[in-house]
Amino acid sequence: MAQLSWMSAVNTVVDWIQKRITERSSWDGLTIIVISILALIASPFIKYAAWLGLGYGAWTLWKTEKTSVKQQ
Repeated sequence: MAQLSWMSAVNTVVDWIQKRITERSSWDGLTIIVISILALIASPFIKYAAWLGLGYGAWTLWKTEKTSVKQQ
């Protein structure tokens, strides 16, 4: 009896998902959720990437460019 109730709940959820998949607004919502999750996960790494970028930019500004072609 309990298994029948559980399967009924699963079938109800699956039917609801199948109906929502065909709606454009569901795809919009899913896209926003995925992008938000990625931003939350990636935000600590973005700070490290920014510091690395600042360091590399300063290094390239400081160093002199070596030319391999001899000037005549």
